[in-house]
Amino acid sequence: MKHPFLMGVMCACALSVAISNSSEAKQVSTTDAKHTQVSSKAVQDTKQAIVNINKASATELQQLKGIGESKAKAIVEYRAKNGKFKNLEQLSQVSGVGDKLIEQNAKQISF
Repeated sequence: MKHPFLMGVMCACALSVAISNSSEAKQVSTTDAKHTQVSSKAVQDTKQAIVNINKASATELQQLKGIGESKAKAIVEYRAKNGKFKNLEQLSQVSGVGDKLIEQNAKQISF
């Protein structure tokens, strides 16, 4: 016959292990989710290519945020008439290109 006290202790230990394992599983799951979020962000950051504003075609310029076909053409036309861009501020002289657009893309623009 099994001792009732030992049966209670064994049940309590088993329950403790089950709860502990459940907590560890939640921690691993949370860690995996955070890792996945970081990995996704890293992939998004690498998708934003650096664009040389003085050499890029209209199609390449459209990789920048907020630059569609018409703004890209305007940038290429401005560059053809006025020469190479020397700084970001000069880009604001292009019709349709404002400070907000320049700010959003400053890290992706090179000269």
